[in-house]
Amino acid sequence: MKKPERLIGFISDDDIGFPFEFDEKTFSIMLYPPTMEVWKEYSSPIRFFDSIKQDVKTHKWISQKELKGTTSEGYHIIFNVQDESSIYHGFINYDVNWYICHSDAMLIDKIDGFRILGHDVNLFYPPQIALESKFEFNEDGKALEKISVSSIRQQFKSCGKYRVGKNIDADVEITAYASYHSGTGTNPIDAISSMITSFSVPVGIDTLIDAYFNVRHFFQYITYRKNVDIGDVDLFFKNEKGLRDYSGIIVFPYKYEKESHKKLHDRIIPYRLLEKNAAKLFTAIKNNVLGFQHLCDSIDNMRHFSASRIIMILSAFEREFRNIYGQDSGRSDEYLEVKNEVVTLIESYFESKQGEKRQYAKQLKKYVENRDSSFESNVKFALADCEEILTPFIMRKYPGTYTDIIHGISSRMGEVRNGIAHSRLDMDFDAIHLADIRVVEELIYAIRLKKSSISILVCKKVINQLFGENFAL
Repeated sequence: MKKPERLIGFISDDDIGFPFEFDEKTFSIMLYPPTMEVWKEYSSPIRFFDSIKQDVKTHKWISQKELKGTTSEGYHIIFNVQDESSIYHGFINYDVNWYICHSDAMLIDKIDGFRILGHDVNLFYPPQIALESKFEFNEDGKALEKISVSSIRQQFKSCGKYRVGKNIDADVEITAYASYHSGTGTNPIDAISSMITSFSVPVGIDTLIDAYFNVRHFFQYITYRKNVDIGDVDLFFKNEKGLRDYSGIIVFPYKYEKESHKKLHDRIIPYRLLEKNAAKLFTAIKNNVLGFQHLCDSIDNMRHFSASRIIMILSAFEREFRNIYGQDSGRSDEYLEVKNEVVTLIESYFESKQGEKRQYAKQLKKYVENRDSSFESNVKFALADCEEILTPFIMRKYPGTYTDIIHGISSRMGEVRNGIAHSRLDMDFDAIHLADIRVVEELIYAIRLKKSSISILVCKKVINQLFGENFAL
């Protein structure tokens, strides 16, 4: 179904039926009092001050609630809103987190899957493969006589399968297809790509939203930016013939300026490099082991390294290092043996004490258990482990042997990390530090891709393309 051009209708709030209108720009809904009596009640100063008193008493995060109703076109509508309205002279306004619009045919607790279409989906899987062009010239081969464009039916390509919820699998596929626009001389035929997520069993809204954000985060990860364009979401269920019936949409607000950089088409990990390995990234996203705070808002921002962004990059590396290598990677057997013995001694002391001494022992035990290698050691360990992947990119930036280079990078990054941790405001950043930071950005991807059993050559191609290294691989 298409997104309504104008979203108006009736909705229920506080057991009262309100006419509503949705504002796409502010992503909010306005509820209009249905009668003079309701208007007087909601415009009363007493109601306003009562709501303020209640807010002061609760001291809680703003919760969410769902408002259900019917649109002017007869569709079912669900708005997920912040449970804190603003009232302007008796007219109620809610900020909307998302909304679902669907027909009678779709049961909102039995969704079989969804489809996304957007510019970044086209970048991930170029849709032009769904078109075939033929050119005919005149007899002397100098003038173009005829151009014909035909559609080529495409099969669905698998991105793999991952576990999206308890006993629920999500099967992700990608495809492209052509569409014809009659009555126009400008692009009468074009093509578009779509990514489809199918659930192993029908799901409700909570699983649907989890799966949607997994897709959004996937595209942010493969583009290294937050302003991804994956369009609105078409929902489907399987009809009696087992065919997909697209009878609903879910719409989220878009918070970023759409990407317009001239290198937009290059700065993405394409399907041809991931194929079914994409599911391994979906699994990591679903398990909440990938961080996204360090990603850039846009391609242009990749060239700028503010102090806050550097902090996020170093934090992202620490997170990935722990997830992939573990806390004590690179430590000797003797170190691990001593650490375990110290923990055992503290546990014995803990059992024999009471009161504050017992609590202090508990704190010390936790400190020893969480004690890991230095940031410098971790960077050096990961760079050595990813030598096959990163050698061409690192050797071009620095003189010397790979061993000497990674020793310098890890040492400098250790100093930066410790300086940030101890709030040193007098730190001086040189050009080489920015080169080091870029290496850490690439290292974050190298260790994740290697963990995903992706070939060394493909890992190189991913980093080469995503970070614009411009190597001929």
